[in-house]
Amino acid sequence: MSQEFEMTRARVTRWRRPALFALLLFVLTLGGCESLRVGSDYDRAASFANYHSFSWLPRESYGVANPLAIERAQTAILEALEHKGYRYVSNRDEADFVVDFTIGSHERVDVRTYPAPYAWPWYGYGRYWWGYPYWGSEISVSRYREGTLAIDVFDARTHRPVWHGWAEKPLSHQDIVHSAESIRKAVDAVLARFPPG
Repeated sequence: MSQEFEMTRARVTRWRRPALFALLLFVLTLGGCESLRVGSDYDRAASFANYHSFSWLPRESYGVANPLAIERAQTAILEALEHKGYRYVSNRDEADFVVDFTIGSHERVDVRTYPAPYAWPWYGYGRYWWGYPYWGSEISVSRYREGTLAIDVFDARTHRPVWHGWAEKPLSHQDIVHSAESIRKAVDAVLARFPPG
């Protein structure tokens, strides 16, 4: 191979590495946006071993435009808790704990900045080239709808909150069209942390 060819290849390689790094960073960022984020918190003094039956906390309105989403969330929570061995009772006075939840979505705007590599200007002729890399900055603005689900558990006797779990996820078109599946996945992910410990 000629020395001129080797120098040209080295220049192209110097430009590709930062560009490939920026592309990889962008792809990882997009992939991370699609994942379900879940968290929970609980009262360390609560005795979850004493909980065997549950009921719903009374609520007049959930403030959600789609009543089917409320029904789907309630069904998913009921089935997940029963699968864990808890017994549903319609009379709150007979329950060991009561459950409440909120579900909804809101518009989000994310602004990200990341370096954009520029590998020019390069000047030269033949086998003599010179130049310098330049790192600028790129700004990416994305708008999306984020879905949220929160589940709260209260001690039925003391009425104190003992556990809180939540999930949030950027909603895709599929999540909206097939909301029952999305809601069930979110409920299962949140209640996988209940009871704590």
